[in-house]
Formats: sequence, C-alpha cells, structure tokens
Amino acid sequence: MKAAKYFCNILVLLVLLLFLITPQGAWAKDAASPENSSVFANNRPIYIGDIFTLNIMTQDYSQTELEEIFADFEIVEIKEESGGYAISLRTLIPGEYTAKLGDKEIIISVASTLDDIQREDIFSGGKEILKAGFYIPIKVILYTVPAVLICGALILLLKTALKKRIKKPQPYQLFLQRAAILSPQHDNYFVDLTLYFKEYLEQIYNCRIKGKTSTEISAELIKLSILPDILPHISAWLTKCDRFKFTGLLFAFEEKNQHYHKLLELVENIERQRAEAQKEGEPK
Repeated sequence: MKAAKYFCNILVLLVLLLFLITPQGAWAKDAASPENSSVFANNRPIYIGDIFTLNIMTQDYSQTELEEIFADFEIVEIKEESGGYAISLRTLIPGEYTAKLGDKEIIISVASTLDDIQREDIFSGGKEILKAGFYIPIKVILYTVPAVLICGALILLLKTALKKRIKKPQPYQLFLQRAAILSPQHDNYFVDLTLYFKEYLEQIYNCRIKGKTSTEISAELIKLSILPDILPHISAWLTKCDRFKFTGLLFAFEEKNQHYHKLLELVENIERQRAEAQKEGEPK
C-alpha cells in the first residue's frame, strides 16, 4: 500500500508538470484605435495564461471600478501612471470578452492555440512588451521526470532492503529484553512478568493461554504433549507467582529476585530442549 501511494504521488507530479507545458494562448485587440481613444490594448497575440497590459489613459475611474469592469479576468496588477492606469490581466478560458469604459468598448479575443489565429495582415502592436506566462522548457521535463521516477524507485528499494535487514527478534530474545526492563519494585512486577512468559509460550507452542488461570494453562500445555519433564516446573512457577500477585503480602526483594531467576532458568531449559529436538528431527 505504501509503495502504491508513493508512485501515485509521483504520477500526480508528472501530470502537473506536463500541464505546465501544454500550448495555450490568447490575443487582445481594441475596438478603437490608439489615435482616437483614451483606452487601448496591445494589438498582438498572447496566449491564455499569459499576462497582457491595457493602458487606460484616463483617471476618471477608481481601482475598484476597474476591478468590476474587468471582473471576467484575473487582475494581476493595477498600477497608476501619468494620466491613467496600466492594468495587467490574464485568463485561462478562451473566448471573446467585451469591457466598456464610458462610451468606449474594448473587445478582447482569447484563443487556445496559435492555429486559432486566422489573419494574414500585420498586427499593429503597441510599445509595451507582453510578459510571458509561466513556462517550463520541454527538455527540463524530459530530464526531470525520469530522474524523479528513478530516485523514487531507488528510495523504495532501499526501504525494502532495510526492512528485510531489520529482523523481528525471536520469541526467546524478545522475552529476555522485556523481562530485563521490569523493576522488582513495581507493584505489577509479577503481573507483567507472567504476561511476557505467557506470550513467549504462545509464540513457541502456537497456543492461546493469555487470560487463563495457572491450572488452565497447565492443562492446555499437557494437551500439546510437549516437554513433559518441564511442565511440572512451569506449573510450580505459575503457582508461586499467583501467591506473589494475589495474597496481598509484602515480599522481600531477594525473594522476588530468586523467583525471577528461576523463570530465566526455566525458559533457558525450554530453549535448550527445543534446540535438541530440532537437531534430532533433522535428516542425517
């Protein structure tokens, strides 16, 4: 699942990068000529996503009014200039837009590709230079996308290798680690110690004994017909542990420590007999 999620994120990144290089465009033109109008636009092709600037040669309008007039566009900037405003606009939707300033009408045509421009005469351009839209060269995409995918694959392989190298501890080692952390001074010392011992037995014998009494545990282990010479020692240790847990008496640290070391010896004997049983079962 983590690997699938990782590659989905890479795929989304790839789609976004490809979208950025999709050819898009628009051009703006003014219905009135610059010579007899106080409002004019650059009469040259631009493309959707590009920023184009209209020079409004009057101060009869406030910036708020201009924002309402050009509400169909994204207003990038409105800058006051001598005798008027310079308003920079852009849109991502092709079509023909009309904006009215007093008795003047501005017609702005927006196309999606260069092929949409069907015109043989020369555009009469203004002096302003249109700002280019955000663009990523195709070569950058061609080198970046494979590099991202390769790096992602290497990271995934590295994580998988590290997980395989970090092996889960064996039941015996896990029991020793958990038992060593416990403090005999803790009130639930033998409760936790018994729980760790039960989990150890469950893992090596593939049984379910947690939540059962000491008598029920002994009966369950007898059914498994395993290590019959150790079963009496297991029952004896659990019975004495019940005395520590349920009588409410206070026991000396030395007595608790001795019972703890008896459990370590018991588990060590279990491991030794299991190892000997495995050797006997191996083909010679």
